[in-house]
Amino acid sequence: MDGIEAIIIRDYGDGIDHVQVEALFGNLGDSWKKETEKYKGRALHGKNGRGRFKAFALGFRVEWSTVYEKDGKLYSFSIRGDANALDDFNVTDPAECGPGAVSGTTVTITNPLRNFRSLQGDDAPHEIAKIFSAYLTEYPGVRIEYDGQNIDAKDAQLDRREYSLNDIVLSDGSIISSTVVIVEWKTPTERTIHLCDSNGVSLHEMPIGQKVRAPGYNFTAYVKSDYFKKLDKSGLLAVAFMDEGVTRVVESAIICLKSHFRRRIAEQQSAIVEDWKKQKIYPYEDKEDIGSIESIERQVFDIVAVNVQSYLPSFDKSDIKSKKFTFRLLAQALRQNPGSVQVIIEEVLGLKREAQNDLAELLKKTSLSSIISSAKIVANRLDFLNGLETLLFDKESKRKLLERDQLHKILEDEAWVFHEEFALAASEERLEEVLKKHLDKLGIREDNPDIVDLGEGSTGRLDLMLHRAVQPRSDEYDYLVVELKRPSQKINSDVLTQIEKYAIAVANDERFHGVKVRWNFVAVSNELDDFAKRRAKQRGKPPGVIFEDDELNITVWAKSWADIINDARAKLSFVNSRLSYEADSESAKQYLKLAHAKFIPDVPVFRSKQGESILTEPRRDVMTINK
Repeated sequence: MDGIEAIIIRDYGDGIDHVQVEALFGNLGDSWKKETEKYKGRALHGKNGRGRFKAFALGFRVEWSTVYEKDGKLYSFSIRGDANALDDFNVTDPAECGPGAVSGTTVTITNPLRNFRSLQGDDAPHEIAKIFSAYLTEYPGVRIEYDGQNIDAKDAQLDRREYSLNDIVLSDGSIISSTVVIVEWKTPTERTIHLCDSNGVSLHEMPIGQKVRAPGYNFTAYVKSDYFKKLDKSGLLAVAFMDEGVTRVVESAIICLKSHFRRRIAEQQSAIVEDWKKQKIYPYEDKEDIGSIESIERQVFDIVAVNVQSYLPSFDKSDIKSKKFTFRLLAQALRQNPGSVQVIIEEVLGLKREAQNDLAELLKKTSLSSIISSAKIVANRLDFLNGLETLLFDKESKRKLLERDQLHKILEDEAWVFHEEFALAASEERLEEVLKKHLDKLGIREDNPDIVDLGEGSTGRLDLMLHRAVQPRSDEYDYLVVELKRPSQKINSDVLTQIEKYAIAVANDERFHGVKVRWNFVAVSNELDDFAKRRAKQRGKPPGVIFEDDELNITVWAKSWADIINDARAKLSFVNSRLSYEADSESAKQYLKLAHAKFIPDVPVFRSKQGESILTEPRRDVMTINK
């Protein structure tokens, strides 16, 4: 059934002497390796006496079949253990081996606990090579074979370099000496730091995360020091992040990694530029006297051009003439737009060194326009929240705002304010028909007629349904249904009962039978009465949840506009703390003018400082000339 029947580990060492079984398979923590630094010239791995028990983390039954030499003859016997009785091993009597036998031990683990996919994937040999890379390099005579495939760490390596780190002097006066081996791999791999003893035996693994930015490089760092061996013996390496010595050695290794990859990237870019010069497609003359302006221009060009080559698949396949033309256009653009280039350069050169490096790394992974676009989305949302708050709570605006004709239309394009996944969602005809069919569950509504009189010559619908649909996966749907109550209607027990009945009726509709749907129904108004507030604060549920049905996959929410706006602001707060964008009334007006101008009521609060309505179209017969 394409599963694992057994896991077998075989070595060709000296085997286990029968007279030593009781000592070797005794109490946890006993190991002969504790007193032995090396064996036959090689460093030993495993000195804590736990290995025999770790085998049971893979399967219920473990058998050690071993062949050892005594008085010039080979003998074999087996040791069997069961996960249900870890203190009881069954040992057979030794028997003399026949011709052809060789010493060594085979461990067979049966009844696997699960189907360990990590052992079966195509990348399993590569992962093993990463773990043993430093050790195999240290002892080239050692051979590891995995599932019939020879593990050769050098075959998978693109580059390997070793650096000595500065000695670390601890608070107690002791000194830690260490080195770091940086191995770059040919295939994608997770970036990790292995803490090894001085012989390259990996004792502990730590993630690097975002501490080292090296786009395009797959690497592993092996930090070697006998200090780690000392901690491992005392069982403290598992909490390495709490140890002063480990923290400082790792910090030193991180600094070394950053320096290494800065050099590697510079080497790569320099080699690329030299290749362009050989192809005669580099748009600048090769001369000794280069002015400061042209020097900066060349640096900017090199950054842009390297990214063009890296991220445009068709570029390398282009002919020399096309490449030369592309580069001439890039250089021309830099020369002919000096104002913008100057501002960009001043901003970049004014950044701190770390921020410059961060920008450079970002520009290797994405475009500047994408970075600007992402920041603009956050800024627009902050401006929208300011504008929405004014629309809903300003006395004049609230009186003139018509939910169906104005607020509803605005929120159709800003559904993210309710749930982020509906930011780009659309309406769905099937959902709209079902919502209309069960509208009576919400009681007698003033919006059943198409248009109602709102007083003072205004017409519209007082309560309405806003709906959005997304399809996260094939044959699965997420639906958002929002009932926007008129400002004068508090959410009370009647509203809660109605929205719950409505949600159940809609979800039970025959059109959704057999369809995987996740429903979110939201009742929104300016206020909730005391009963509704208590229902919206239930133990063990997110604030606002008043009803859940696991069978129908329904969640019903009741929220005030203040809650929704504050929740949305909170979600944006972390990003904006880095963006440092200050949304104010003027920026909010500008956003509403660009995005929702025809739905904004013409009231004083939405007029410019000059008294013009934000709905006023700019004059198109005026040309502005900037010096």
